[in-house]
Amino acid sequence: MCGIWAFLGPGANNYVVKLAPWLIHRGQEGVSYVCRVDKSLIKLSNASAISSTLCLGHARYSTSGPYGIELQPIVLNNDFALVFNGTISNYMELVIRLKRDFGINIKTNYDALALAYYMRELLSKWGIDDGINELFRTLRGGYSIIAVWRDLLIVIRDPWGFRPLVIGSNGSGIAIASESAALETLGMAWREVEPGKALVLHGSGKEYWVEGPRVRRAYCALEYIYFLRPDSYFNGISVYEVRRRLGMALARKEAIRDIDLVAPIPETARIAAEAYASSIGKSVHEVVIKNRYVGRGFIKPPSERSMDMYSVVRDAVRGMSIALVDDSIIRGDTLRKVLPKLRASGARAVHVRVSSPPIRYPCFMGMDFPTRRELIAHGKSIDDVRKLLGADSLVYLTVNELTSSIGMTELCTACFTGDYPFNIDIENAEKLFMSDRVWESQE
Repeated sequence: MCGIWAFLGPGANNYVVKLAPWLIHRGQEGVSYVCRVDKSLIKLSNASAISSTLCLGHARYSTSGPYGIELQPIVLNNDFALVFNGTISNYMELVIRLKRDFGINIKTNYDALALAYYMRELLSKWGIDDGINELFRTLRGGYSIIAVWRDLLIVIRDPWGFRPLVIGSNGSGIAIASESAALETLGMAWREVEPGKALVLHGSGKEYWVEGPRVRRAYCALEYIYFLRPDSYFNGISVYEVRRRLGMALARKEAIRDIDLVAPIPETARIAAEAYASSIGKSVHEVVIKNRYVGRGFIKPPSERSMDMYSVVRDAVRGMSIALVDDSIIRGDTLRKVLPKLRASGARAVHVRVSSPPIRYPCFMGMDFPTRRELIAHGKSIDDVRKLLGADSLVYLTVNELTSSIGMTELCTACFTGDYPFNIDIENAEKLFMSDRVWESQE
């Protein structure tokens, strides 16, 4: 998962700098840019100091390659640059094909680098239409791509539609971003790039579309649950409204009558918690306080996940039976830090409520949990997870309740069910994506 964005038009360098704060919730390991200056593509950590009419931006969240080292954009041969959001699950096939078909030998375990070389070779040897269609045909995984090639800006969304991508304009230029909220902050009208389509833009603003294959859509359910900003839209659906409906679905399952107050795990569970609390006739109390200056906990590299990000308002929880609402439980890191603090502060009972199903399978389409063993719910019953967390009770939503709340069935729910949108050998994929990564035991 990453945040990607671009601007084509006068003052592009200033626009990409303005867009960055609205997308870094998708990637905290670094922000970087590439801008065209005097016909050269220059990679920059700060685009404010130059003048350009075409710039790309990227906020890094590692799902392959070393943590915190490889920052996009990737620039090749001064005529190609790429940013992308997602994961190419078959990137080693691209490495093999680069050597076999194009005579290019790269050694990498970083999918973005393999993708950049592969895409550039396809465009150079096959041309725009055939190259993009071959990309669609051979890539497996989730990918939203913004690329510069020669005098063209190319925007691509994978056929399954895993990751969001929007395009907009404010009259002076064209902007592309991972989320609609980023463009709305700049007063831009926007539309979503449809899955399986590529937009090719010339510097003059002339555009045309390349149609890819039609497959069953598989929009990432976790984008709605956790990743997207609540003021964004994904496939025409308000993320805010989805999270409200998830909270109401949780409330319909509530069997515990002895609840004094409802508390969200900040930040992304707040909307579901408010809807849940309203539905059961309780009030929401912000008794778990997050240090907002340390970023999002789930997307931190392993070396930073032990950081203590939460405190508890002791006087507000003493003697209380608390319904603690979280949007999801992946590794269980947050709750295993928060629950002991609530107990130590005198909470009488802690009932955990989760506005998603149990996550039991790894993701190879853009989220950084590529192994089963790091998932607290893999191979365990809900009561097993409850005991590990130390909760008095634990309630999840079912997959059916999730899809009903989102309002569509064309979703990727592989992390809940193990049913992936395309064939994946889980054991081999786990080895591939953990080849240079440190896994920390969650037991």
